[in-house]
Amino acid sequence: MQFPINHDTPITYPGPQPDAADVVVIGAGIIGVCTALFLARDGLKVALLEKGRVAAEQSSRNWG
Repeated sequence: MQFPINHDTPITYPGPQPDAADVVVIGAGIIGVCTALFLARDGLKVALLEKGRVAAEQSSRNWG
């Protein structure tokens, strides 16, 4: 992943998808990312799914 993230940055996935997960979080907005982070910190194997860009859809518009 490159920073800063913008709409010109291509959407990529760095490796193969996991064979299994304890939890699947659908949506990589601010809530989905934080949920996945805290579950992973608790030792769960988490798969975070997003159809577009991380934090670029509803997360960029839901602050008020």
